[in-house]
Amino acid sequence: MVGPSELLAAFVMIAITGYLVWTVLGIRQRRMKFATDGGDDYSGEAKEPTALINPDEEALEDMGQLLEQAGFSMPEEE
Repeated sequence: MVGPSELLAAFVMIAITGYLVWTVLGIRQRRMKFATDGGDDYSGEAKEPTALINPDEEALEDMGQLLEQAGFSMPEEE
């Protein structure tokens, strides 16, 4: 036979499960709305593309260091 404490525990667990499902569905709805509204303005384009055409010496040195850290090495120019 099911006692009152077991019945109460089952009811509380069902209520918690319902609340969690409702919360997850609410978050899902907000994310879908954000995605369809075009909430992300990132286009992937540089703000000043002309500044990237002629890199300065410091940028070239930094790039060389990053390439060396990645294991890529260029033969020295003579």
